[in-house]
Amino acid sequence: MQPSILRSSRWLAQRLGLSLTTVERLRASGSQHIPPAIKIGRSIRYDEATVERWLAERQSATPTQPAPATQGADHVAS
Repeated sequence: MQPSILRSSRWLAQRLGLSLTTVERLRASGSQHIPPAIKIGRSIRYDEATVERWLAERQSATPTQPAPATQGADHVAS
């Protein structure tokens, strides 16, 4: 088993393309929109492998093809 690589909130912000303030706000609110944090004393860290799995799960849950167009109410079927 490889040792965990723990990363900072700044690293997570860069990895997700978010501001550091947004990452900290989401973490503080307990949001599920960022990976789980690890608190060590007063430091907040993110396990790199956990972050990558979290991203992969969300990428596989995201539809890769656009949703089919729905017919509007004013569309007349022929």
